[in-house]
Amino acid sequence: MIEAAHSDKIAGQNIRNLIRLYTEKYKESPGFLVRVPSRFNLLGTHIEHRGGYVNYMALDKELWCAAGPGENGRVAACNVNSTEYHDGGFFVERELPEREALWTEYIRRVAPTPGDWLNYIKAAVLYLQNKFPEKNLKGLNLCFHGEIPPGAGLSSSSAVVVAAMLAACKVNGISIAREKLAEMSGEAEWYVGTRGGSGDHAAMLLGRANRIAHLQFFPFRMEYLPLGENLKVVCANSLVEAKKSSRAKGLFNQRIACYEIGFRLIRKNFPEFRDRLKYLRDVNPANLGSQELIYQALKSLPETASREEIVRLLPEENLDVFFETHAGLNEDYRLRDVTAYGICECARGEQCAEFLKQGMFEEFGKLMSISHDGDRIISHGSNGHAVPWDYRVTDAYLAGLLEQLADADPGTRTGAQVCYQPGAYRCSTPELDLIVDLARRVPGVLGAKLTGAGLGGCVVILAREEAADRVLENLNANYYRPKGLPDSAFICRSAGGAEILEGL
Repeated sequence: MIEAAHSDKIAGQNIRNLIRLYTEKYKESPGFLVRVPSRFNLLGTHIEHRGGYVNYMALDKELWCAAGPGENGRVAACNVNSTEYHDGGFFVERELPEREALWTEYIRRVAPTPGDWLNYIKAAVLYLQNKFPEKNLKGLNLCFHGEIPPGAGLSSSSAVVVAAMLAACKVNGISIAREKLAEMSGEAEWYVGTRGGSGDHAAMLLGRANRIAHLQFFPFRMEYLPLGENLKVVCANSLVEAKKSSRAKGLFNQRIACYEIGFRLIRKNFPEFRDRLKYLRDVNPANLGSQELIYQALKSLPETASREEIVRLLPEENLDVFFETHAGLNEDYRLRDVTAYGICECARGEQCAEFLKQGMFEEFGKLMSISHDGDRIISHGSNGHAVPWDYRVTDAYLAGLLEQLADADPGTRTGAQVCYQPGAYRCSTPELDLIVDLARRVPGVLGAKLTGAGLGGCVVILAREEAADRVLENLNANYYRPKGLPDSAFICRSAGGAEILEGL
C-alpha cells in the first residue's frame, strides 16, 4: 500500500485526474506513480558542472507521473494540462538505431527540434538505451501532472527527465544507484540543447526533508547540513518565465564557454600549476597556495575577447565544440568577469558548509547576497530608483584586492578573500533584482538570490522566522500588486527525494 504520508496527495483531485486520464488513454490502470519534487539552490549557482559545491533543498511542489509498460517498444506520453503539452510518442529503436554512440555526437547528428516537451522524455529514455545497449527497452506509457510552475527556475523540465528515467528503469528492471542516476540525468538533458550539470537532478533524487544537500561532482560527494530551526526560506516567483528560447540557450551556453576558455587560459598562463588544475574549482587558495595567486591568475585573462582573438590565444585547442553551442550569439566573451564568478562561487559553495555547521547563518546569508550580486544587472536604491549594475573585474579592481590582502587590518584582509568577491555572470533580470532588493530591506532577512539558471524565474530569501510574513507583505505591496500580478511568493516547505509509489 502507498505510505500514509502520501495518502492525502493520492486522494487529492489532481492525482485522481491523473490516474483517470492514464486509464482513459492507455485502457488500463497505471502500474505505479513517480513523485519528483522541485528544488531550489541556496548557494553554488552555475558551478555544479565546474565541480563546485552546491547547496540544494527539495521543495514540496512536485511533478507526478503515472506509468506502466507500453506496447511494441513505443514510449507514449500525455499530460493533464493538454492545452500546453500535446500527446505524443516515439519508438526507441527508430530514434536510436545505433547504440553506444558518443552522446554529444548523437545529439549533434539528430539535432532535436527545440521547444517540444517530449524532448525531455526522449532525453531520459534514449540516454538510458544508449547506456545499456544489451537491453531492448520495453515500451512505456507515461502520464504527467505538474505542480511545479514552468519557467520559474524550479526545474520543472529536469523533473520530467528524472521521472522518465525512474519510470524507464522500473519498467525495464534496471537498478542504478541514485548518485549515478543523477549524473546520468544531467547528461541526458543535454539532448534539449543546454549544457548544464546534474545538481538539479541530484537534489530531486537525494533530497531530504529539513536538510540542505551539500553536494559536489567529479567525484560525487554529499552531506546533509542543517538549516536553523528559527529560519524560513521564502520563494518569490518573478512571473518572468525563464524560457529556454534559442537566445536564452545561447546565453547560458556562452557563459559555460567563457568558463571553459578562461580555465584553459589559466592553465596555459600558469604551467607550474597545470597538473593540479582539473576543474575550475581547483583554482582556489588552498590548491594554489594563496589568495593572491587567484587574483594574479584572473589578471592574466583578457577582460573580453572575440572568437578570433580566443583562437589566437589558444591555437592548440579545438574550440569549435564550445562555439557551436551558441553559434547564433555573436557578442564578445567576458572571460575575466565570468571566470571570476565561477572561481568565487566555488569558494562560496564550499565555505558555506562551515557556516551552517557552526550556526553562522548571517554569514551564510551574506554569501547568498554576494552570489546574487554576481548575477545582477540592476541595483535599486532606498528610493527605489534603478541604476545599471556596472561591475567589472578590471585590473584596478584586482590591484585593489591585492593591496587589501597585504593590509595590517584583519577585517580588510578578510573582505578581500575570494569568497566575498561577486564576479559578474549577469544572468539576472530587472525583476529578479527588484525582488532581491525589496527583500533585503526587510529586517530579519539574512540573504536573497536568484535560483536556477536565471533570465527569469524565482528568488530564494533566507529570513528569520518572525520576518517571513513581513517579506511576503513587502513583496505583495511593492512588486506584485503595482504590476497587476497575483501574489506569488510563499514560505517553502521542504520535501524528501523522488520516489516510486506502488499499490495503486
